[in-house]
Amino acid sequence: MNKERKKYIENCEISEIAEVTLGGFKQKIAIEGEKRGNPVVLFLHGGPGFNIPFCVGARGCFPQITKNFTAVYWDQLGCGINRRKIDDSFTIASFSSMTAELVRYIKNRFPDEKLFLFGISWGSILALEAALSVPELIDGVLTAGQVLLPPLGSDEFFAAIERSSAPRKVKAQLKIIRGTQEKTEKQIMSVSKAARKYTDAYGMKKSRAKNPVKEIFASKDYSFRDALACFVNDYRHNRSLLKELSKIDLREKFESIEASYTVYGGTCDLVTPVKDVITLFDGLNKENLKYIVGEGEGHIPSETAIDTVFCELLRAANK
Repeated sequence: MNKERKKYIENCEISEIAEVTLGGFKQKIAIEGEKRGNPVVLFLHGGPGFNIPFCVGARGCFPQITKNFTAVYWDQLGCGINRRKIDDSFTIASFSSMTAELVRYIKNRFPDEKLFLFGISWGSILALEAALSVPELIDGVLTAGQVLLPPLGSDEFFAAIERSSAPRKVKAQLKIIRGTQEKTEKQIMSVSKAARKYTDAYGMKKSRAKNPVKEIFASKDYSFRDALACFVNDYRHNRSLLKELSKIDLREKFESIEASYTVYGGTCDLVTPVKDVITLFDGLNKENLKYIVGEGEGHIPSETAIDTVFCELLRAANK
């Protein structure tokens, strides 16, 4: 860890690793903020099982956020510092329940501060479920790459595959998969692999958000195995979550959302197209449901997208 980062951590009024029990499992979270009394933001990372860049090992890495907020970083069970095998007994409901428990812990710890959730991709599912299960504890939700329908299932994505340099064999294979109602795990993985290899479904590499890999591996909070488990972990043994995601439809749940809920969506996002959010929110016509469209942004938030989200959060926190 470099001296500048170490000094920043030491100068924060709050910068610690706390232990909580979620879903019956002891887990560690990082809590960091320059000043006490700032609004709190719980980061719900993507994946499942991919906690970069907002992870427990990122203390001291995002002063542009922790200057105005107290950040809570949670490596969801199975990755990073909370590594363990995630078998098929784990479901979306399992992680939603853990998220609600963590929200309760944070609110008990910071009863006088506003609490916001920021969910990315898979984390947007957990943010939505928390907004439904513990709405009285949450002051607002922001998400990027909001999941509404099965990821990588849109017409735009398959059109991009057809225009891509993918071999005819791959295109034919994906055409069959597209028309299959009950997709197998192998088929789901084939679609994901093709998306990463032949399209910019997840966003252009040059526009991706800051990815502090070196800083994470240098973290004093992580062992080498913890850092490695940010990238390679036992989620690869889980089948239940992939199957649930392949059938997911969360649109009706937004009818019951009462909290302020803002979705950031990129025009180039082929994983979770923003047009689906626009159609849904415009149709529901609820004042608490808003969307921000990022021109040229993909599924993975860029630094520009993150800045936009936190400007929106700051406005909400100051109301």
